[in-house]
Amino acid sequence: MKKNKKKGGTQAKISPERYMRERVRNLPIGKCYINPDWEESGLAHIIVTRNRAGGNIVYGSFLVDTLCLGVKDAEYAIDFTEEELQDALKHFRASHDLVETDYEKVHNLIYGAIEFAEEGGISPVKAFAPASYILSEDTDDIPLIEYEYGKEGKHVLIIGEEGKERRYLPVLSEHLGDDFSFIDLADESDFEESEGMKDLFEEKERHPKEKYSYAYPEYPKELKVKNQFIADALFSSENYEDLPKDVIRRILTLPEDEAAEDINNIVLYTIGKTYREIEDGTIGEPEEGALMHAAILLTQLQSEKGLEGLLEMIRQTDRFLDYHFGDLAPELIPMAISASAGDNLAPIESYLYEPGLDSMNRTYAAEALTITASLNPDMRQDVIEIFRRLLTSMKERLPETNGCDAEFAGFVVSYLIDMEAKELIPEVRELFSTDCVDKSIAGNCDEAIEQIEHNLYPRGYEMPTIYEQYEYVKSFGS
Repeated sequence: MKKNKKKGGTQAKISPERYMRERVRNLPIGKCYINPDWEESGLAHIIVTRNRAGGNIVYGSFLVDTLCLGVKDAEYAIDFTEEELQDALKHFRASHDLVETDYEKVHNLIYGAIEFAEEGGISPVKAFAPASYILSEDTDDIPLIEYEYGKEGKHVLIIGEEGKERRYLPVLSEHLGDDFSFIDLADESDFEESEGMKDLFEEKERHPKEKYSYAYPEYPKELKVKNQFIADALFSSENYEDLPKDVIRRILTLPEDEAAEDINNIVLYTIGKTYREIEDGTIGEPEEGALMHAAILLTQLQSEKGLEGLLEMIRQTDRFLDYHFGDLAPELIPMAISASAGDNLAPIESYLYEPGLDSMNRTYAAEALTITASLNPDMRQDVIEIFRRLLTSMKERLPETNGCDAEFAGFVVSYLIDMEAKELIPEVRELFSTDCVDKSIAGNCDEAIEQIEHNLYPRGYEMPTIYEQYEYVKSFGS
């Protein structure tokens, strides 16, 4: 490999991502750790190290859900000192024990969990791609160790108290039918065998999903921006999950519309450059986080110039958003849409009637309206009227899955629960009268109305700072 040098003969510093891809697997495996209770808990906290020549180590950690989701979180560092390793171990041991283990054991556990999760249509978290290079290639050179995943071979989804994992239910249902179960930690009754479990899956199965038939527009083949440094930063592999603070400050000091327009152009260009290969499965692993950065920056810029690109993102398939965002799409996109729309909600409302879109992605626009009502109480009535028109229209369109389906309807009801939208109870009753609302999402009509009237777990929204968003990206799933 040629060595690139800067002027004066000083070797250019290699990026962490490139170091992981090109060099780490040539280093000897060091110590590995795991929590000994992983079989009982279903969560394996795994640390893998490799030894560098100078005495430091490459560090990788993986949070592995052996019951259903596979690799939920991953992170790495290419130049850990022994002291930093001990600090990391101390951090983990503050909440659970860790013991040394053989590399072959954790290698098989990680890749076996990934394979099990993929049977249910669930891929590893996006951060696994760069971190995985600390692991050896999964070949026959690694002695095979077989583990049991799930419970009696079946996937068991654990839904935390915040309910984020519920988004996996439609995916699991699509791939496994009713051959899986879930436990909702916010619902004590789920700790016992639920006689209604089968009914929930039958409920989901009886509703047809809207067929995806989006007619892609002609996306820009050349990127045109006024500020080239923004594109350079967003497309840099060195900035995969974070932007340098000086770049962030430079972007945010530009006129909001100017910066947002450049980012919007980057979004449309990136969509056009990647959507076909994502859909036909020929694209490689992502090496930059341009769309993720775009959503975060547009949340801060709060300019309508960024709304077009955000709405175009959610016109894509679930595979597209999974490629570019992993599990972060529902955490970043609705907030970005709400912030960019401001008081101009017409484009969001118009989007909600477009036929042939992915129903889960469509929910991000509906949630954006909920966020707007929460953060801007003076706009609540405008949002209520948009939902009123939507519910009235859906009553006619639901049976034909024309621009909506049962899954989307169920999530709309859940957002009305979040809003405590008592004004819309008559329309909610009419929606359920179609018998085309997925009751496994927000319950049946009486249950949904009870929750709207007496919401025990109201969802609160706060506008995050850009640094809070990036910290969340880096810690997501920990």
